[in-house]
Amino acid sequence: MISPLLTAAMKSRKKILQIGNYPPPMCGWAIQTKLVTDELRRRGHICQVLKINENRQIKDPAYIDVQGGFDYLVKVFRYAAAGYRLNVHVNGQSKKGYILALIAALVGRLTYHPARITFHGGLSQAYFPRPDSFALRWAFAMLFRLAGGIACDDNFVKQAVAAHGVPPEKVAAIETFSPQYLSFQPLPLSQEIETFLKSHWPVFFCYVSFRPEYRLSMLREAMHRFREYQPNAGFIWLGFPERELPPAQEFVNEWPDEERRSLLLLGNLTHDQFLTLLSRCFACIRTPACDGVAASVLESLVMGIPVVASENGRRPPGTLTYTETSAADLYDKLVFLVENDAAIRAKLEGLEHGDNVARMADWLEE
Repeated sequence: MISPLLTAAMKSRKKILQIGNYPPPMCGWAIQTKLVTDELRRRGHICQVLKINENRQIKDPAYIDVQGGFDYLVKVFRYAAAGYRLNVHVNGQSKKGYILALIAALVGRLTYHPARITFHGGLSQAYFPRPDSFALRWAFAMLFRLAGGIACDDNFVKQAVAAHGVPPEKVAAIETFSPQYLSFQPLPLSQEIETFLKSHWPVFFCYVSFRPEYRLSMLREAMHRFREYQPNAGFIWLGFPERELPPAQEFVNEWPDEERRSLLLLGNLTHDQFLTLLSRCFACIRTPACDGVAASVLESLVMGIPVVASENGRRPPGTLTYTETSAADLYDKLVFLVENDAAIRAKLEGLEHGDNVARMADWLEE
């Protein structure tokens, strides 16, 4: 005979399908997806991940692969029909990402399990918010209204979502960063990285992609100016997805030899390698303004690593900000950081943030 307690536990157990980035490779979205999935499973729920980022076609027991558009549709419908609540991750930077989220939202309504949307990014995205475009406003209004609930990074984004005709109580502001992000095992770094760290100072950590919003040409100009002030400075560019690394290498290969020697170009690292390297760098540079309250910025600050980031109106306290398109302003802030290093680091001591992985799991349980 099944005990009443076991019966109650089985009834309260949820089935959730997260649709988003999942490692490998590692990125901010992938970290959140993995941590929230692990937390939901720890609580006794059934949680699967439909991987939509790079390597999605590789079959692996850790996630559900996606072989193409039709395969995505079939798998989303299959899991929704089996009683899974869909949680799709999306931002306002990608047309393809929007379509994937819209499919999930429509399927959720058709199967009477309205999907939940985790909306990433801030208020400077390519397609959101766009008060100047009726078509884009209508598109996001439709997506948000189809959803059973929306989670976003902060109250400013919540207000922008609500402005699309969405009841505010339907939107939860849950910061992406959580202390679990900083749980890592320090690892030995490659000889290439060790040599670079030992032969340059200061070394700046730049988590970038080969996309317009990362403003690599502007960053290059600021680096050039800074090396005139500090000739031995080094910069590490990393985080490029596999498809973006070749064009990034081609871009850098056109530089003069002396300029190339100041840069270490890496692809993607594991989470432990990423944080090990970050902890060894002097400071972090964050160029995109579309990211809102970026988890990577908070990650650095809580580790006591100063951050110089483009101003987007959402940077956390302790961040040095510069005008997004200005290499001269970025250079000025890097010089200011070097000349006021001790005072800036002192302000970062004791920074803490709440358990947002648990908050996100709570939201998905509702």
